[in-house]
Amino acid sequence: MTMLPGYRYWLLCLSLLLTSCAVTPEPIPPSVTMRRVQDDTANYHKDMKRVVRAISLAEAMARSISYNLDHRLKIMEAALAMGQSQLTGYQLLPQVALQAGYSGRSNSLGSSSRSLLTGETSLQYSTSSDRAYSDIDLTMTWNILDFGVSYFKARQQADRYLVTEQRRRKVIQNIIQEVRQAYWRAVVAQELLPDIETFLKEANLALEDATKAGENLLQPPLDALKYRMGLLETVYQIVTLQRDLSVAKTQLAALMNIDLKEEFRLEIPGRETMTVPKIPYDMDLVEKMALFLRPELREEDYQKRIDVAETKLTLLQALPGLSLQAGAHGSNNSFLFNKQWADGGLKMAWNLINLAAGRDTADVAHTRERAGDMRRLSLGMAILTQVHVAMVRYNQTLEEYELVKTMSETADKIQHYSNESRQTMTGLDVIQAQARAIYRRLQMGLSYAELQNAAGQVYVSMGLDPLPEKLESGDMEALTVTFKGVINRWQTGEVEMGSLANNRRQGVEG
Repeated sequence: MTMLPGYRYWLLCLSLLLTSCAVTPEPIPPSVTMRRVQDDTANYHKDMKRVVRAISLAEAMARSISYNLDHRLKIMEAALAMGQSQLTGYQLLPQVALQAGYSGRSNSLGSSSRSLLTGETSLQYSTSSDRAYSDIDLTMTWNILDFGVSYFKARQQADRYLVTEQRRRKVIQNIIQEVRQAYWRAVVAQELLPDIETFLKEANLALEDATKAGENLLQPPLDALKYRMGLLETVYQIVTLQRDLSVAKTQLAALMNIDLKEEFRLEIPGRETMTVPKIPYDMDLVEKMALFLRPELREEDYQKRIDVAETKLTLLQALPGLSLQAGAHGSNNSFLFNKQWADGGLKMAWNLINLAAGRDTADVAHTRERAGDMRRLSLGMAILTQVHVAMVRYNQTLEEYELVKTMSETADKIQHYSNESRQTMTGLDVIQAQARAIYRRLQMGLSYAELQNAAGQVYVSMGLDPLPEKLESGDMEALTVTFKGVINRWQTGEVEMGSLANNRRQGVEG
């Protein structure tokens, strides 16, 4: 069969159109990337209150909660989950559709009839429709099965929102713990690093003197080398700790979302306020608080409700679906006798495949529930282990701190006597005593920071929230005052039982 030239023309146009619609990879232009960099840089510290005074531990915690980007992300995720939960609720309502349209033809829609018995045409060509007309329809459909399915999905989505709230609790607890650790290390750095810089200059001069003394035979070469080696080892230890401390302030600035190029100072607590943090030692109570408060277990509780709803949803989908339909219609077609009318209907549908697979589906759903129970038990045991490890680590850190504190006090006394006995001691002995004293002070500061971290880790393992469920105000000043109270209570080991104590009185403990 010969193809007509007109068809060839249209096929060529169609092929050219399809070729022009092909999608090719298009890299993002550098100008767009640079604009994104500028926008992100401007938004990193947007709406952040500037630092105008030395930052206390309470203010550092308040800033981290107010401005930390990880926390802001969790707030947005919780808001998104809440919005999705509200949207899921609309699925419980009937479906209502409004349609309006216009139809037009170049000629009349005509037809005839032919008898199926005789094969003869029974009517002349006729029409029952205008060439152009418009119509409108309002239809409501409600499927009872879909209503039940949507109900359980709405319940699941509401529980997923509560899951995001527990994850936000966990983020807050982790941020506060990281701030607590970074703050005390940064305090040690701010307080001792200037003295370390001064000492290192003096130590270099002392090393040069020791080298000259050995070369000029002012003292036995072996004694000079031993002294040099001892001083070098102390200097190396100091430099190692100095290197670790130098990043503490940067880490703290990142947690508070302060511009890393901005200079700020920390409020140095007085020696009388730097007491040993206390923790509760009632292990039975601590274990129950951990199992009651930890956000991971709370999340598993909500996940269990989601799994139970999934089981019910699975069983519901095996039932027949009953649909109710009602509508109102109108048309301006002049051939219609009734230009407005209403109709309704009732229809039942049953997916027999779902019915046949119902037993297996139910078994899978129940297995999912049992797996969730086992996952919660495994997580609970891991949490109890974390609690005991945190308690042991705190006790060990406390012993180390007491020992290092005694060593530091002894080194300070040696330095004091060395300074008073400069006339009877060599300059090398004095600088060595100074090196030991600075190293022990540095070690004591880091040991105290580690002790604070260990105490905070106990509270994190217990799942204690640093903030109450409801704050009267969310501004920086109110948060700072709230954190001051939290720090004082945790420093003295005053743990609030809250709802746990009430539930224990109601028999939960048994």
